[in-house]
Amino acid sequence: MFGKKGNLIGLILSAVCLYLVFRKVDLHALWASMSALRYGYLVGAIAVFLTTFAVRTVRWQALLHPAKAIPFRRLSSVLFIGYMANNILPARLGEFVRAYVLGRKEGVRKSTTLATIFIERIFDGLSLLFILGLLILAHKVGLISNRLPPQLITGGLLASLIFLGAFGFVAALEFVPGMEALLGNLIRRFAPAKAAPKLESVLSAFVGGVACLRSLKRLIFVFATSLVVWGIEGSTYSLMGRAFHMHQPLTAFFVTMVLVNLAAIVPSAPGQVGTFQFFCVLGLGMFGVSQVAALSYGLVLNMAEYLPVTLLGIGFLLAENLTFQAVLHPDEEPAEPAELPSAASSLVP
Repeated sequence: MFGKKGNLIGLILSAVCLYLVFRKVDLHALWASMSALRYGYLVGAIAVFLTTFAVRTVRWQALLHPAKAIPFRRLSSVLFIGYMANNILPARLGEFVRAYVLGRKEGVRKSTTLATIFIERIFDGLSLLFILGLLILAHKVGLISNRLPPQLITGGLLASLIFLGAFGFVAALEFVPGMEALLGNLIRRFAPAKAAPKLESVLSAFVGGVACLRSLKRLIFVFATSLVVWGIEGSTYSLMGRAFHMHQPLTAFFVTMVLVNLAAIVPSAPGQVGTFQFFCVLGLGMFGVSQVAALSYGLVLNMAEYLPVTLLGIGFLLAENLTFQAVLHPDEEPAEPAELPSAASSLVP
């Protein structure tokens, strides 16, 4: 959570990115580019994109399984609500909304849910970096003729350190003896006396949420489903390229996808407005796409991913008889989770 200062930084960065991509663009040319959109490909791109949520739900089932086995249908609605909230609220508040709604429906502690979401993000980042590594390798052996800028490789290495460091932290919580006790001692020593018991409870629930790391099969499953998610997402980017009459290789759209989604760790306005378009222009520009064409592509793709998820999320929120007032200001904590099952290492279907 970035807080008010982080929200302001995000808005400023988004505004700067919008200025950079629009400052030299002929608006008449931009409109002409968007008017040439082929709607059949647009509909196809949206349909393909929405299938990623089925895979994301199955992956989340695997991560939550040590705490509670939750049916696909009930879990998918919570997922859409969380992503919808991320689209319209600042500072990724949707993650907290998702945790609250799951606690309300299924009795899973918020801290446990947030731990699984944190692990989701780590695997998303590692999967994107794995894809980037394959693209760089393909470039090195001559399968890709387009020159990849050194900044892309440097940025990939930096992002690798961030995500591997985060993965190392959650792995240490699970596998390093006394790690939870050490953090508990630090909380008791440095946290305010009134807050310390609550923080220790949160820590305990968070550790429960990383229990999925105990199973090698589950880890492989989560990584594999993450790769499927981003493979489908790359296909969405490619279909949108066809919608704009682009004939660049598949590589161009996967590079753009990696850039746009790794940039999600940077503060921005809700829905990645500004940063999304900036990195679309940057990524496609490496492969000879003009700024006007890349900007029109980024504007439409951003909306194609934003609107369906937001509308579906609102629909699921209403179906749960919830309001934003309720999920942002809950009156009580979700119930405690059940004891971890003895067969926690088994893989969900």
